[in-house]
Amino acid sequence: MWKPASNPLQLSLPETVDGEFHAVWMNTRTPAPSDAIPDISNLHFVDPIEAQSFKVAKRAEEHAAGRFLIAYLLQQNGYVVEDYQIKRDEYRRPILIGPEPISISITHSGGLAIAIIGPTELSVGIDVEPDSGRQRNLLPLMASGDELEKLETAWDQNTDAASTLTNLVWVVKEAIQKATGLGMGLAPQSFEVLGKEVITINSQSYRIHSWQPLFEGRVTNVALAHITDKV
Repeated sequence: MWKPASNPLQLSLPETVDGEFHAVWMNTRTPAPSDAIPDISNLHFVDPIEAQSFKVAKRAEEHAAGRFLIAYLLQQNGYVVEDYQIKRDEYRRPILIGPEPISISITHSGGLAIAIIGPTELSVGIDVEPDSGRQRNLLPLMASGDELEKLETAWDQNTDAASTLTNLVWVVKEAIQKATGLGMGLAPQSFEVLGKEVITINSQSYRIHSWQPLFEGRVTNVALAHITDKV
């Protein structure tokens, strides 16, 4: 049966975050493509049917880690885990179902997993990526208008700095896509985040937070977006 690769640790959030959010992170296993798919059916929040659809061990490990962290957060904050279930909506967004609805978001990349819970009225999205940069040819797929021009200019001036900036923008956009609940149904080039603290999508405002914490000495890009009424 599946066991976590490491103990969960609290993720410190920026002081600018509105609402009672709680987040944790942990390391995940990074199995080879040929490794056997682990049995993760012992986890409360794992849907057995969905678990059977995983074709590689890495996907199962990441899925298990995220579900494990949500259960850990609930338990640490006084909720009865067994009172809740995680279901996917029409956009495949994980939704926590239970007596006190709570907003949740999960992300994993580069051997890390992060989960966050918060007030139900403050829908939230979180994303993480190692600070490994992004390629310039990604720009037309993730940006347009003034934002695209600024990123292209950054690449003309300093490729290393621009690669990091492109990664930061990508992570923020992933967080926004999760916070809106639309996922890739919201095209990343359809909205701008560069240099912004609040953006409005479909008449709803979202506050953006991005920072670079160290995870065991590794610089990592993290972005958090949540609904706000402070414009």
